[in-house]
Amino acid sequence: MARRMKKASFQREQMAGIYLPHIEPFNRMVDELRSEEWMPYVAPLYGGVNARVLAIFRDPGPKTQEGLGSGMLCVENDDVSAERHYNFLKNAGIEHDQLMVWNAYPWYINRKPRSSEIDRGLGPLKRVVELCPNLEVVMAHGGEAQVAWKRFRQRHPSATRGLTTIETYHTSRQALQAQADERARREAHLTASFAEAAAILREVLPTP
Repeated sequence: MARRMKKASFQREQMAGIYLPHIEPFNRMVDELRSEEWMPYVAPLYGGVNARVLAIFRDPGPKTQEGLGSGMLCVENDDVSAERHYNFLKNAGIEHDQLMVWNAYPWYINRKPRSSEIDRGLGPLKRVVELCPNLEVVMAHGGEAQVAWKRFRQRHPSATRGLTTIETYHTSRQALQAQADERARREAHLTASFAEAAAILREVLPTP
């Protein structure tokens, strides 16, 4: 059920779990990086250290803010982009606990990051990748995420060896602001991209 962050009880439940073992390393890093600028925590419904898919977006959206939103990166946030991400995952059969999410620029700016800011985000991204030993697929959503991942792969080839990269569109409404035929093409590309990721997960089954 999408947009569960509308419920205060669900928000409290998720915030209470930000230091559960599977997600704690990421949120301790967030605590550290918040000394520079504010950024949201990662919701514990994600797989964290057990994730097999890493989804990279541009920057945290308004509904990740504390007060205005949940204070977390979460597919259950009360906004269109999160809801669309939820539906693409559901339709492809990708469970939330198979996924980790991050941003090319992880601090809150709510605008397109500059090239230097994308570079600044590569250090935290490296730590995220290193914390996901079971990673198989990286989905880069949108131009800035794709630039960030391309730079990361160039600088850290050993960290990305064996990973499948899937470049596709952002799940936001803004990414679909185009003529009807182009919008349909982008929707189809997103659907195919999530299906490709799901197929890879089915091919490489985890050891019992």
